[in-house]
Amino acid sequence: MSNNKKKKRKGLSNETLSKIKNGFGTILSNEAVIKSAREMKGPLDLIPIGLALASIVLSVLPTFISRINIKASSAVFSSPVALYDQGVSEFIDALVYDPSTGAERTQALELKISEAGTFSFSKEDQVALTGGEDKWFTLTRASTSTPVFEVFFNNNDALEDNTFFERIYTNKNPYTGEERTADVKTVQTSYMAFGKNNIRFQRVIVGQTTAVLPGRYDRLGGTDFTAKAKELRAAGLSPAQAEYVTKVTEYMSNIINLSYETDKVAGAWQYTGIFAGVNTGLIVLFGLVIFLMTRGKKNPFRIINFWETQKIAYWACFTPAIISMIGGFLLTQYAFIFFMFTFGMRMMWMSMRSLRPVVQ
Repeated sequence: MSNNKKKKRKGLSNETLSKIKNGFGTILSNEAVIKSAREMKGPLDLIPIGLALASIVLSVLPTFISRINIKASSAVFSSPVALYDQGVSEFIDALVYDPSTGAERTQALELKISEAGTFSFSKEDQVALTGGEDKWFTLTRASTSTPVFEVFFNNNDALEDNTFFERIYTNKNPYTGEERTADVKTVQTSYMAFGKNNIRFQRVIVGQTTAVLPGRYDRLGGTDFTAKAKELRAAGLSPAQAEYVTKVTEYMSNIINLSYETDKVAGAWQYTGIFAGVNTGLIVLFGLVIFLMTRGKKNPFRIINFWETQKIAYWACFTPAIISMIGGFLLTQYAFIFFMFTFGMRMMWMSMRSLRPVVQ
């Protein structure tokens, strides 16, 4: 017979089982939260710290997802489009077809975005399209001769983009700074504006305030508006056809989304970071509040030290974070306040029921 004795596998101790039970119990039980914060020490302190960090991430996840999935083109092409779709269609077609004669241009006007991140449109082509270096493309309503869409090009070496865009927004001639209409101080027509380093889009609806959508050229390298115009005409389409307008809308939607992508990503991280910081401060603050609330001379919970009250807040924040994440995805517009509300309610309930200043 072998002399090797079978070693009996030792089970988990009662103390370990109790800690595991309390750890999972913190999901619903405030008493388990307090007990876990006081009894789990040393390396086990990493658990509530990890839960707090995870809670912060979960609480801001709906905000980040909603911001990163924004489609900038919806600010321009959502209904009502205010003839923006027709306007860009007529503009793109005008690069290869002269609207004044209705005939194909002898030489197509070359409008591109270079790989270096600048728009390329010669002053000669601008004059051919608009009638002058200080003029812009205008689409007017046939019945009233009222402008409904305009396109501007900043080919002036001495004119900064910020000044150029500001003049457009304040209804001034962007090249000279002169007022276009004395009694009107804001832009009245939907437009697209090509700056040296940036691009702007704005859909203008009479009687409504619409936001200016800023864009960059950094993700638009290789975009060729003239090539698109040639492609559509080669397919036998014209701006008078719905299919032409639909294809241009899809094309421009992609351009708008790409132009806004850099600002969108930066804004999403910045916006999310702000609320992550707020939620972090909220967790630490509630830990401090519990510490101060239990400092009374006759308070039986005076034995809980500052670090333990912090851990109470860390253990308690995970469930509110889960709830706020679910609520945030269901009601995105209120995502940023769900965690504040749910976590605040749990901590208030804990202080009123589990940490009352009376002998238990």
